[in-house]
Amino acid sequence: MSTLLSLAAGLAVYLNGAASFVATDVIRAGDTVSLGNISTEEGNSAPADHPVIGREVRRTVYAGQEISMDNTQPARLVTRNQVVTIKYINGPLEITTTGRAMSEAAANEDITVLNLQSRKMIHGIVQKDGWVLAQ
Repeated sequence: MSTLLSLAAGLAVYLNGAASFVATDVIRAGDTVSLGNISTEEGNSAPADHPVIGREVRRTVYAGQEISMDNTQPARLVTRNQVVTIKYINGPLEITTTGRAMSEAAANEDITVLNLQSRKMIHGIVQKDGWVLAQ
């Protein structure tokens, strides 16, 4: 009986809009997916709260090709060799300096940064505003 219910639930999800999204124009690798460059296969616009909106495509996607979570990645806030602000925060103490990113990273990802003043490597986490919280 539970197998039958499971099958019925899967069929309901399929019929009720597990629509796939396709590119309406060429989206180059590293470009962000937006409401303007994707639609459903039927030509309808994508919902603004869809999780793929705001992500970067991993490789170039041509018009008509499917866009999914698998061929996208979180938007990169920091790129390799970019000069970023580094902050060390401990209670009321806050130390701010600049550094050069050794790799690329998205929000809440680990990154290694070269402190431009001391020339030491610092490990931190990229924050949503693009600065790095030193650890």
